[in-house]
Amino acid sequence: MKLLTRLSENSILKVPYLRNILLVSLVLVIVLPLYDILFIYPAVNKLLTDDKRDDAIRIARHLSTILVSGETELTKDLLQSHLSDELGQLREVRDDFDLIKLKFFSKSGEIIFSSDPKDIGNINDKRYFHEIVANGKIYAEVIRKDTESLEGQKMPADVVETYVPLMKDQAFLGAFEIYYDITARKAELDSLLSRSSLVLFGLAFALLSVIGITLFREKKIITERKNIEARLQEAQKMEAIATLAGGIAHEFNNALCVVMPNIDLLKAKLPENEEINKHTQPIDASARRMAHLTSQLLAYARGGKYRPEQISLNTFVQETLPFVKHVIKSGIVVETHLVEDFCYVEADPTQLQMVLLAVMMNAAEALEDTGYIRLTVRHEEIDEEVAQGHHDLKPGPYICLTIEDSGSGMGEEIKMRVFEPFFTTKFQGRGLGMAAVYGIVKNHDGWVVVDSEVGKGTVVRIYLPESQ
Repeated sequence: MKLLTRLSENSILKVPYLRNILLVSLVLVIVLPLYDILFIYPAVNKLLTDDKRDDAIRIARHLSTILVSGETELTKDLLQSHLSDELGQLREVRDDFDLIKLKFFSKSGEIIFSSDPKDIGNINDKRYFHEIVANGKIYAEVIRKDTESLEGQKMPADVVETYVPLMKDQAFLGAFEIYYDITARKAELDSLLSRSSLVLFGLAFALLSVIGITLFREKKIITERKNIEARLQEAQKMEAIATLAGGIAHEFNNALCVVMPNIDLLKAKLPENEEINKHTQPIDASARRMAHLTSQLLAYARGGKYRPEQISLNTFVQETLPFVKHVIKSGIVVETHLVEDFCYVEADPTQLQMVLLAVMMNAAEALEDTGYIRLTVRHEEIDEEVAQGHHDLKPGPYICLTIEDSGSGMGEEIKMRVFEPFFTTKFQGRGLGMAAVYGIVKNHDGWVVVDSEVGKGTVVRIYLPESQ
């Protein structure tokens, strides 16, 4: 039940042909061994018993032609006189048919003849003899080795014990008891059934293994397909938002092109007019903030002016950190691991400074008063499999800039929206920092990914194509 629940949660049972394959395989795995145990083994065992039972009937009928004449009751003397000439034949019969013992009972249940003389004189007072055999019915049982026969004697071998009544004119005269040794045949039967059971169990296990592998592969394919679809939808959403952000940024830019030059003209014509300056300064400050906001929107929308050049990412981090550290609390430790050489990329240093500043500020805000921010630069190869799972990502050599913090982290829902414009978890803020990071990195043909858990910090990995 737990297996079916787990499979259902993984969407395997929601796929019709996978569900049918699983159900059929489970039925076969259960039915094949049970069929062998419940039907084949009892059926073959019954055939062996019936075969020996028929042999006993044939021998009894042969002997009855010698014993049954005009008499109505058989005695010891009469039986010995009739069978004295047939003892040699009985030995041959015993050898040919695996016959290990032959007895004859009078109608009272006394043994009046036996291939083992010490049995003569014993009385069979069992219920089956008087209620079944004495009424003219054949009675046979399989007696296993080292268990007791119907008469309570311990058997040294596997035998079929058969009682055949001797009747004349529907009158019961006595009964033959014939023991057949089936040890060899029973061993052959057990060996055959063991091999067949092993084959069936092997087939069932192989079938289950094949089905398991098939389901695992299909589950993996379904999961990968869903992940790719989710990433594609996310990429399409980001593209749509980027298009909207680009349009807004251009409209802002057009408006600022009117506001800012006119403010500058007012300042130039009336430089000493404090009353005018008192009103133009707030307008100028707001306009410049809007200009900065516009540049962030353009960066997110992959617009703006870029001046790419070949730079060492290690050198860039070392030269940029002094400008970032002064806005970070003194209790926060900034660590760098820049051990790999020749980490060159084609990038606009100004735009990358915006990226590093935005990520570092987010990391610092996630820390209260103490903690660490660790920056690492390393080479990394993106293969075809990874590239296929991410929209616009190309396989090849990349330089990875990792920014890790020991802050509070974030949940899955927040992490999914971290690159959306104007999305912020802070009480104040425009929420454009990570959106600009996304746009700038994408415009450099790179890839940015965020890993985070609540209480376990955040890791931002920025991949930029390596410049040879």
